[in-house]
Amino acid sequence: MTTADFAPIFSALIAGCALAITGLIGVLVPRAIAAFERRTGVALTDQQRAAVMQAARTEAGMLETALQQGVVRLSQVTPTNGAMLDRATAALARVPEAAAAVGTTPAAMASIIVGATDTTKAVLSPGSKP
Repeated sequence: MTTADFAPIFSALIAGCALAITGLIGVLVPRAIAAFERRTGVALTDQQRAAVMQAARTEAGMLETALQQGVVRLSQVTPTNGAMLDRATAALARVPEAAAAVGTTPAAMASIIVGATDTTKAVLSPGSKP
């Protein structure tokens, strides 16, 4: 027998070992990451960031609707406005755990909401200023 005869056997053994190692890594790595997060208290994930951003987008959409209906004036859409801070607080209340993990404050959330709001569709009544 030559080495060419053993090549299929060795390649099958190597593939089997690689599959076993990949399976172990797939099981052990998430467990190791979870243990690290438990020990350090850091559990910042993309899902948490996405939850905070989605809450901001939702609030921005509601603000756009209020602008179009004339309930809110364009001049009121500033991050320092009390009504915008109230909207930011309400948005953060919808995702409290994610907001706490990301460390988003109402002032930062108000800035995100104002930045995400499309003010080009705001309805201006005749003679009013933005």
